[in-house]
Amino acid sequence: MTSPGPNQHPQTRPRRAAPWRILAAAALLAGTAGCADSPVLDLLGGGAGLPPEGAEQGLIRRATDQDKTWPNLASVPPRPTAFSKPAERQALLDRLKIERGEDLASGADLDARAPVAPARQAPPTLPAMGGEVPPPVSAIQIPQAPPAAP
Repeated sequence: MTSPGPNQHPQTRPRRAAPWRILAAAALLAGTAGCADSPVLDLLGGGAGLPPEGAEQGLIRRATDQDKTWPNLASVPPRPTAFSKPAERQALLDRLKIERGEDLASGADLDARAPVAPARQAPPTLPAMGGEVPPPVSAIQIPQAPPAAP
């Protein structure tokens, strides 16, 4: 094989990006993904678009460390006293069981009075495929007008 002449171009394969360039681009992308409120991204047209600190407050407010009040988790509220006696709780449970039984009975009564849906019919069967081939479209004669009604 001879080398290409001065006016001929050698066959070249397309260049692939070097792996370190791909890794650098991925690191740059990952590094900027979590910087939603960054002045650098605001300069580039990205960022959260929040007003700078100290600016007039609008509808969007920055979270601050002021007025932090934390609940005292050591204090536990007292037990509810609405049904403090076991007899009252058992009476409530019995009443709920009776109501559930009444609801089930009325539901069964409604189901008995409901109209019965008609049985579904089986889908029509397709005719068996015959061995005959239909005629070509050009052989079919289409009348110019519909037939006269008798």
